[in-house]
Amino acid sequence: MGKPMLKAFISLLLFGLLTGCGFHLRGTGPGTFPYTTAHVLGDTGVAYQLKQSLSTLPGVTLSASKAAVSINVTSESSEQKVLTVNNAGRVSEYRLFYRVNYSVRAGENQLIENGKLQLNRDYSYDENNSLGKDAEASLLIADMQQDAAQQILRRISALAKLKDAP
Repeated sequence: MGKPMLKAFISLLLFGLLTGCGFHLRGTGPGTFPYTTAHVLGDTGVAYQLKQSLSTLPGVTLSASKAAVSINVTSESSEQKVLTVNNAGRVSEYRLFYRVNYSVRAGENQLIENGKLQLNRDYSYDENNSLGKDAEASLLIADMQQDAAQQILRRISALAKLKDAP
């Protein structure tokens, strides 16, 4: 057996072992959302991300009527604060804060009444490239919206498991 053939065999063996034990990359495994129908209320970035995430989950349908779970994104806000300044007194780093308020109802039961999430990201700032840094801040906010949507879905799944546990 040649070296390339041996490397290919070992790689295939390791891949088989990893997939056999249930390993999968985050976001690529089977959906574990406990409800078959969902409705998302709100006109925010995180509401859009929730709709997009739910529509890609197998076995989950978005429906305004007869929804098993209803997620209401009541508000979202973002804020930028100075994190560090350089010797000349100019800003060299910012911290972005992203806040989401939401509630979740499953049938007649209120699963989450006043849900709150706060995420933050730091980024360096260069006054010579202000347009690029503004675009970077926008990308970071979009990333936090996606993270917030995933956290909300995980919280709903965890609460549904606790509710069904003996």
